[in-house]
Amino acid sequence: MKRRSGIFAFAVVVMAMVALLVGCSKGPVKLTFTTLGNGDPEAKAFDEIFAGFAKQSGNTVTQQILPDVNEYENIIKTRFATNDAPDIFYFFTGPNEYITLQAEKNLVDFSKEDFVKNLSTAVRDFYTVNGKIYGIPWGTYNAMGVMYNKDVFAKVGVQPPKNYADFLAICEKIKKAGITPIYDAGKTGWPVQIFSLSGFQTFVLPTIGGMDGVTKLGNNTLRIKDIPAIKDVFQRQYDLKTKGYLNKDFAAGTYELQQDALATGKAAMAFQADWMLPSIAAKYPDAVDKIGFFSLPSDTDVGLPTLYPPKQIMVSKNGKHTEAALALLRYMVGVDSLGVWYSHNPGIPVYTNAQTKLFAGQQDIFDLIKAGKGAINVQLLLPSGYVPDYDKVTLQFMLNGDADKTVQLMDSTYEQQGKDKKVPGF
Repeated sequence: MKRRSGIFAFAVVVMAMVALLVGCSKGPVKLTFTTLGNGDPEAKAFDEIFAGFAKQSGNTVTQQILPDVNEYENIIKTRFATNDAPDIFYFFTGPNEYITLQAEKNLVDFSKEDFVKNLSTAVRDFYTVNGKIYGIPWGTYNAMGVMYNKDVFAKVGVQPPKNYADFLAICEKIKKAGITPIYDAGKTGWPVQIFSLSGFQTFVLPTIGGMDGVTKLGNNTLRIKDIPAIKDVFQRQYDLKTKGYLNKDFAAGTYELQQDALATGKAAMAFQADWMLPSIAAKYPDAVDKIGFFSLPSDTDVGLPTLYPPKQIMVSKNGKHTEAALALLRYMVGVDSLGVWYSHNPGIPVYTNAQTKLFAGQQDIFDLIKAGKGAINVQLLLPSGYVPDYDKVTLQFMLNGDADKTVQLMDSTYEQQGKDKKVPGF
């Protein structure tokens, strides 16, 4: 009797262990990658990368594409609030979004991950807050500065400038050669702001203590009207117009005409970003690699390119499949996956170990970035954002030339925007 009871007890233990093992075993995970509807190249690249991950891990990934950009942020925030956080998702640019999503509470910190060392310096510093990185940049840089026609420079006998005085001398020499030095697009409007946005990095940042000054501007302990260098930047831009260095049809100039003038050599330069190069390549395939890039120079050196980093990928700390989502992200930042992404979405990579095909002007920018040069556009560094309708403000200035009035308008509208967004300090 004792023997039979012992066998029965042993069988119960074995059955319990089997049940425990079955309960602990995990089959393939089905991940959802939530993203914006950004077009076929991005969707195709993600699909190819996710197929590779599925083959390696056995886990499948489905894209959930939300097409409404304006509602995307609210949808993501609502999902966190209702304990339905997405496993892994594509989000907007910058550390201000960490506040939006309560990063410390809701998001995985990637700062200890090995792949972080492959991020270029400017973007790694930008995404790092208090030593932590909650959103991994994904995609390409854009850089603002001066796009120039190399053939025109060679014809006139000049090289990219070493400082701002050199830049003005180049403009004068090109003007005397009968060529428009700089083409700007007053009718389109938004391109006019690029000079002063680039000028903020070049001329303003050094006078306000660099990032310390940006922090003060962000919490309203430093006012725009109290920064003389901002007025100086506007005056420099208007002086280019009065000296005859801009196209005579400035008010009628369009973005399309700007591309045409630069590509054909009717103009030597344009204050622009590398985002114009694919359009030039489509219309002037033989001319696009004759377009180079240099930073808006300062009074003492060659200056820094003004960078726009890409959106970021985030992983929910308390999601249903956090570990699988982390495995996916680590796979995505591998060299092979990056190669897939940039083959579909060419441009200046944020990872220094990535391989991609670049136009000549983009290669100029990438060389500067790899050398540790570049500053993130100030608009992305301020919790309240920069001045609302800044493109309209700068265009109006170039039409009336009143720098004092422009700075006062900027100061008051920036102050109001901070109050409207309830930013601390406003």
